[in-house]
Amino acid sequence: MNTTTDSTVNSMIVTMLAEGSPVWYVAGMVNMRSHDVYVIGRAAGYPDQAKLRRAVWAAQNRTRVPQAA
Repeated sequence: MNTTTDSTVNSMIVTMLAEGSPVWYVAGMVNMRSHDVYVIGRAAGYPDQAKLRRAVWAAQNRTRVPQAA
């Protein structure tokens, strides 16, 4: 996998965990082992839902492109 795909999959995993999906469900959706999904989620703050939501929010705001005035 390339870096773009890895970061896309990681952000999708974190988003799904932040929405309250269980690790086993997310693992099935992204075709990964539950342990790997857990490790990615743990790095973003799992199981703390508030930390996960902040991580998703920060990632969304970090990727915005400033608009020309």
